[in-house]
Amino acid sequence: MEGAAGYEVAGKLVASPEVAGSGRPEVRAVDAFGQRSRPVRAEERPSDDSWRRKINGWIDDFDDTFLERRYHLSGRRGCVNPGSGSGGRLVLDMPCGNDTAVLRARTLLSLNESGELGRVAVVTDAAGPRGKLVLDLVPGTPDRLGPIPPADAIRVVVDDSVAPGTRGAGVLHRFEAVLTDNDVRVVQDGAEIATLPVVPRWREASVLVSVTPPPGYPGRVEIDAVGITGSRGPADEVIETQLVAGTLRVLEPEEEAPGIGVARAPLRTAPSARLRTTVRFGDGGDPNGLVAQLGPARLPLRPAVSGWSSAENSELTLVGDVPAELLGESGPNALTPLVLRMPGASQAQVLESYLEVPGRSEVKLENAPGEPPPVLPVMTAEFAAADPNDARLVITLDAASARSVAPIAGFEVYVDGSLAATVPMPGGIGGRHELLLSLKGSHNAEVRLRPEDPGRQTDSVLLELRR
Repeated sequence: MEGAAGYEVAGKLVASPEVAGSGRPEVRAVDAFGQRSRPVRAEERPSDDSWRRKINGWIDDFDDTFLERRYHLSGRRGCVNPGSGSGGRLVLDMPCGNDTAVLRARTLLSLNESGELGRVAVVTDAAGPRGKLVLDLVPGTPDRLGPIPPADAIRVVVDDSVAPGTRGAGVLHRFEAVLTDNDVRVVQDGAEIATLPVVPRWREASVLVSVTPPPGYPGRVEIDAVGITGSRGPADEVIETQLVAGTLRVLEPEEEAPGIGVARAPLRTAPSARLRTTVRFGDGGDPNGLVAQLGPARLPLRPAVSGWSSAENSELTLVGDVPAELLGESGPNALTPLVLRMPGASQAQVLESYLEVPGRSEVKLENAPGEPPPVLPVMTAEFAAADPNDARLVITLDAASARSVAPIAGFEVYVDGSLAATVPMPGGIGGRHELLLSLKGSHNAEVRLRPEDPGRQTDSVLLELRR
């Protein structure tokens, strides 16, 4: 509905005209003052699974909760928490509010000889308002690529800048990267939304799925399915053990290291082992000289991808083989220190490190937390214009990124500590409001948001009017 600030769908408030659900609930449009329209009955959109027939390789519906057997998950520990959601979905709970999770499928994409060379499909809600979905197709096995992908990588980015713009918060869509002899076509729910004039220079690649929730909210992203065509099946199974380096700064070759190590337990029964680590570069250094010091041993590290960049803020995954003398029952219980070293390290940082040993992982996903509670819209306020006698105050209440909205009662404007205006909007969702205030000279102003629930923490914006 034109001019609607949001919608009430079966008692749930949302800002977007698209919402996930089932059945045919009653829907009311809500204006900027909380007024409701007459109800209409929603039309249910039929599901379309025909895309599955185009995936001639591997499809993961996340019914198997042993995620590590099929993917490596890269993300800030404690801020990216995977769980198993209802209906067999992968739920990535990101409570820190400003993080990215990267899934590297252990199954590789293998291209056909001609025509449609390959296809990658992801069903997710990640590309909703202010969120982002990135698909990286890259030869090698990097765990993450950062802002500067290698020269041979193909990167597909879907966010608010990519049409169509109607993607409701928390609503699943299917995104596909279709590789042909001439280009890469980006498809949403069967409709082409972008074309990249690139052709892969490789025959096999890793698939990295990066998801970023909207900033400022406790993040949550759901992934319902991943499909990779032409795939040869999963690679050899491994068991991962996360490691925390003694310092997250890459050290110079002979710099003193802190006496912090790691337990040797994962290596005692392993016939072989690899150390994998990802580094974010600073403004210099020699990546060819990167080594990992694991107790008494120094492991030369080799890039897990070709064509990588060592520019500032680029990210590179490296791999090193653990020497035989660190394996087996004999030896110390701990290996001290664990650090990375590089000539001219120049503030390079260790983003993550872990051991891989042959075996079948028994790490199982826990049940994901329930749907997050409704949140208040984000309030912004500014003096847009002022003349000697008046000032125009613009208040915006934006709930586009919220999966569901906590209703607001309105807002109040205080000037120099005194109440100057009250705007009621009972049951409101958001919207844009302009107030013309009769003010001369300079003043301090405050706009206070009032939730309908008096027990909910409110929000306020402080402003200065200077003449």
